[in-house]
Amino acid sequence: MAIQDSTIEARLERWETKLRAITTQSLTTDYVRPTEGTRIVEAVHSVALPEDSRTALLKLSVLDGKNSVSPFTVLLAAFAVLAARLTGDEDISIGTSGENKEPFVLRLPIDPKATFDSLLSTVRDVLAPPLPAYSPTLSVWC
Repeated sequence: MAIQDSTIEARLERWETKLRAITTQSLTTDYVRPTEGTRIVEAVHSVALPEDSRTALLKLSVLDGKNSVSPFTVLLAAFAVLAARLTGDEDISIGTSGENKEPFVLRLPIDPKATFDSLLSTVRDVLAPPLPAYSPTLSVWC
């Protein structure tokens, strides 16, 4: 089944709007990156969390008891806060891919004065538009 031109145009317009005036974050690294021959490398590393960490993650996902979020959303919010603190930026873009391997960008506004609960709401709202299915694996493109 081919994608119609109008659907492609709508998707391209949505991406153009989402990525307009995006900032480029530079995370510090342990080594100098090569200037030639760079490539995107995706890797998966699985870690089994201890029971008490899983319980704490689930408690964070239902902080206020009314607006629960997924554990993935909690981890994504925490990662966005870490990226914001390391870069000093308040506009964090995280590249990832869904279960269907289609890449997409999550653009998250981070307010340093906001509570973690309000950040969870922001992340939930950013994830709310129709996006490809996501898995709890984050690949960051720098």
